[in-house]
Amino acid sequence: MSASREKKQRHTGGFDRQGSQTEKEQAAHKRKVYGYTAIGVVVVILVAALLIWNSRIFQRRAVAATIGGETITVAELSYYYQNARMIYTYGTLDTTLSDAEQLYNEEEGVTYRDFFLETALEEAQSQMVLYKAALEAGYSLDDVQDQLKESISSMRLAAARQRMSYASYIRAVYGPYMTVSLFEKIAAKDLLINQYSSDRSEELSDSYTQDDLDAYYKEHSETLDTFEYSHLYFPIETVDTTDEDGNPLDEDAVTQAKEEAKAAAHTAAEKAQKAFNDGSTVAELIAEYTPSNSSDHTSAVGSSGISSSFQEELLKLEKGQSALVDDDNGTYLIILHERTLTEEPTANVRHILVKAETTQDEDGNPIAPTDEAWAAAKEKAESIQAEYEAGEQTEDAFAALANQYSDDGGSNTSGGLYENAHGLVSEFEEWMFDSSRTSGDVGLVQHVAGENDTNKYWGYHLIYYVSNGEFTWQVNARSTLTKEAMDSWADDLTEGIESTLSDGAKYLGN
Repeated sequence: MSASREKKQRHTGGFDRQGSQTEKEQAAHKRKVYGYTAIGVVVVILVAALLIWNSRIFQRRAVAATIGGETITVAELSYYYQNARMIYTYGTLDTTLSDAEQLYNEEEGVTYRDFFLETALEEAQSQMVLYKAALEAGYSLDDVQDQLKESISSMRLAAARQRMSYASYIRAVYGPYMTVSLFEKIAAKDLLINQYSSDRSEELSDSYTQDDLDAYYKEHSETLDTFEYSHLYFPIETVDTTDEDGNPLDEDAVTQAKEEAKAAAHTAAEKAQKAFNDGSTVAELIAEYTPSNSSDHTSAVGSSGISSSFQEELLKLEKGQSALVDDDNGTYLIILHERTLTEEPTANVRHILVKAETTQDEDGNPIAPTDEAWAAAKEKAESIQAEYEAGEQTEDAFAALANQYSDDGGSNTSGGLYENAHGLVSEFEEWMFDSSRTSGDVGLVQHVAGENDTNKYWGYHLIYYVSNGEFTWQVNARSTLTKEAMDSWADDLTEGIESTLSDGAKYLGN
């Protein structure tokens, strides 16, 4: 090979090696870039996944329970979980601990989380079957849209007062998995169920005749009768079990001393009983025998108001009879003076409340209205009465005014109606139970709050008398019969339906 050709070949060979090295470097660079890109994509995916997880979308949609073959999401069950939890939020639960870390029943090892989950599952099942029953009965969500708007408006107002957004407030109340749309969906169903249940309850209540009520009384007179009775308690005197030096006394001697003390208590009660039978009054017995505790002609409506220490024996007595009841610590002398079915009246009325404006002291307690505030309230009440008297003067006309003007939140959406009313403020009842009262009467009464009133308000009641109501025992009997029938009906609806918690329930209460 010539020198020039060899030189050329070496030159060409050198050029090829340099190109190969460059290609290797470019390939390595590409692999590096691709690697960084892949890592970037993974990071983006992980960040997105973390954001989605923190948004609780996956947890919210997870299945928390199965009811009758239908699944309930975590978000849905959280609504009922939080409803169960609200009762225990203040003063019972430690907010620094999870529900799972706090015992509801120490003896059985049941945590609050266990209890709330069980309650939530039962409530979710009940609401599910009732909602289906309402739809089958012809009810529709369209029937409750006005109520739903009011409910939403109330929640928005509550949120504003807490300086929170509507969505944030909903989550604060019903848990982090709740959304506005789901809350409003469940709220609408609840309103429909309430309307359906209320209608059915009213229908059942109206169906009971006087014969039904009499039969109920005959079977449950102990829960409806008023018992007037007295009792005196003679305790067993304490027996020393050691001598003056603290040494234990003979066991047989102590036992005998205790038996003698027990007999002495019983004997004292017997003497008091004989004195009563001979004509002494209870007051005289108490003065003479000074029992450790006593009552002179106390009353209880229903046997549940009588002490369990002597309730059973008192129920066996006839009017004027007495009996002795021994317990581990002494002897009771019990006397039944009277057992009656009190026919306390009630009335059906409509009313319009006009409150007098009040202020508050530095502790937030209401201060009685000024003369000017009283005058303004009276003027408004009288103007409403004048408007009524200038119109048709019918019950319906009064009801319309109650819905328009009344400050009573418990009745200003139902025409101011209170059925079978009793136990109201004294001024109201004095007018309502006047013996001359007849249907269609209208009156204006002033209410002045008392010092011990739990619900303090001042104002005027404009009252429309509708009719006499039932006696209170009839009201109670009808109410109990209705509740029993409603409970039985609800049990029948849920019979045979299986409800179980699912894996998603782990997101609640931990």
